[in-house]
Amino acid sequence: MHLPPWLCVLLITGFLFGIYASIKNFTSNSKKMWPENKPQKREAKDQDEQTRRDFVANVSHELRTPVSIIKGFADSLQEDYEILSENKRKSFLSKIQKNAERLNSLVEDLLVLAKLEKPKTTLSKEPLDLCELVREIEEEFLQRKESSLPKLILLCPAAPVRILADPQKLVSVFENLIDNAIIHAGGLSQISIRISENLEDNSITSEVEDDGKGIEQEDQEMLFERFYRVDKGRSRNRGGTGLGLSIAREIVDAHGGEISVRSKVDSGTVFSFKIPKSL
Repeated sequence: MHLPPWLCVLLITGFLFGIYASIKNFTSNSKKMWPENKPQKREAKDQDEQTRRDFVANVSHELRTPVSIIKGFADSLQEDYEILSENKRKSFLSKIQKNAERLNSLVEDLLVLAKLEKPKTTLSKEPLDLCELVREIEEEFLQRKESSLPKLILLCPAAPVRILADPQKLVSVFENLIDNAIIHAGGLSQISIRISENLEDNSITSEVEDDGKGIEQEDQEMLFERFYRVDKGRSRNRGGTGLGLSIAREIVDAHGGEISVRSKVDSGTVFSFKIPKSL
């Protein structure tokens, strides 16, 4: 089935307009963080404005490449549609689709962050066995068909690890940490997930460790910042948005926990997060 050039351009235009509207709405909402009738300190206003500007600049930077690619191939389809071979048309449409998916992934992650950063983040907490939850993640991981995926190892206590938490959001934390390792930890052969109970403070610690190339100390300090990438080119090529670790941090924070990283170059990386059992 051939799509006429005008339809391609119309679809792309509509998609990009949706992205623009989402970003405009997100950034305009950030201006309303302060109560309208409450005086503000100059320093707080300046910091809030700088944060908003940095966010807009980062989003614009992330959008520029896929938008340029989509526009370039759409222009070529429109101008040369009649003289392009069928294989060329399919190739152009494939590249447009790939970059549209990349844009969609970015917008979805931005919307997730927007929801998580609301003053009252709603968690659908329920009693669950954390190890059982991670086993389900392991099963889904094994269903992936990519031949280059590392081995996934689960290390859990024999007894159930009971916790009161939002299962869907915890799945998002584990999946973001696993995907982060796959995208960034070059040379890895396996990823290990360890679950342990801390009786002293009634909490659960989860660790996601890879045996990859490790992370420089100066990079570790920035890992949870939005859009930060240790290897920018490689992560973009693999589809990373630079928001996965920020989302993981927001979810852990919403559960009253904390997340950290430790790593040595050529010795792998461990992401660790601890949340209260709340039972």
